[in-house]
Amino acid sequence: MRAALDRWLFDTFTASPEGLGLYRILYASFVLFAFTPGHAELLDFSFVGALPNAFFLPPPGPLMLLPGPPPSWLLDALHLLLTGSLVALLVGYRTRWASWAVFGLLLTGYGFAFSVGKINHVMLFVLLPLVMSLTNWGAAYSMDAQAQRTPRAVQTWPLALLALLIGFAMFTAGFSKLIGGWLDPTTQATQGHFVKQFFARGRQDFLAPWLLQVDSVVFWELLDWGTVLFEMGFLVAVVRKQTMRLFLAAAIGFHLGTLLMLNIAFVFNYIVYAAFISWGPLAKRLQDGLAHLPNGAAAPRLILLVGAVGTLGLWAYGSPLLWGSLSAGLVSDLTWIEVGCAAVAVAVVLAEGGRYLRNVLHRTHRQQHPTMKRSG
Repeated sequence: MRAALDRWLFDTFTASPEGLGLYRILYASFVLFAFTPGHAELLDFSFVGALPNAFFLPPPGPLMLLPGPPPSWLLDALHLLLTGSLVALLVGYRTRWASWAVFGLLLTGYGFAFSVGKINHVMLFVLLPLVMSLTNWGAAYSMDAQAQRTPRAVQTWPLALLALLIGFAMFTAGFSKLIGGWLDPTTQATQGHFVKQFFARGRQDFLAPWLLQVDSVVFWELLDWGTVLFEMGFLVAVVRKQTMRLFLAAAIGFHLGTLLMLNIAFVFNYIVYAAFISWGPLAKRLQDGLAHLPNGAAAPRLILLVGAVGTLGLWAYGSPLLWGSLSAGLVSDLTWIEVGCAAVAVAVVLAEGGRYLRNVLHRTHRQQHPTMKRSG
């Protein structure tokens, strides 16, 4: 059993320094430009400082020691530090410390936000930089690699840990539905949730008006059973890389359905799932274009200066992507950034699926024609 556990932990998931470096750049860019701290609603904690003390009811933990919500200047400082830490992560400056800072600041910010209202499903997103810091994802395309502050060796066991965290999170969501009666054939939980979102929250975009006319017990009950079985099955899927990636691809479709039907976007989950994309081969194909990144930067002081200016600019004005991303033309509270992220995630799944299918067909062709030689 120990040998099997060791094989799963250390041999199931593979990664290269370049692949992890590429993913680090994507993660930092995603957070900075799609959800700039202090500007996008999902990463803006400033509203907490405007609430009276009576609204501040933190869950058990260190925040209970505070007499009330933090002052506005402290939340502004948190946004600034978080933006700066993400910029440092982007260029790979003191990557491990920057990863820990991003994790700690996100945890603190969401701790404040969750002390005054609804708790959102963002913990996988918050834990991601902490887990990935253990892989040494600053080993390539980073200022640390240029200055030889970090070894080139990377660890892959944190990817197994991340897979287990995803599987457990999905399993607990499905198990809660199971004991909550979602499989009761006399009630349709998905339909009840949909009606609540449609009328109480005004989420009436995309497929929602059409679904309001669907009164099939079989249709809604299949959604109930499919949701519970899919979410609980995630914990079993983590044992093999292939099944885990298959479930992650299905999760993208699941979240797309949630967006189209309920107008709810689990947008932060996409960047977590992206850790299991085959980044190594992609990094090899992009090697020439990535050669100018901080893996070989000739002027680290200039990079730090540009990073400091960029941090202040993003903190003060936000990302240009956010300037026109409000829910113009949408009835619900969805933004075009969230819709766009979902579209990109689906496109990536289709591209990965096409690549996998081509590889399977190529192997099959070679097995059927083992003596065939390439011409020319």
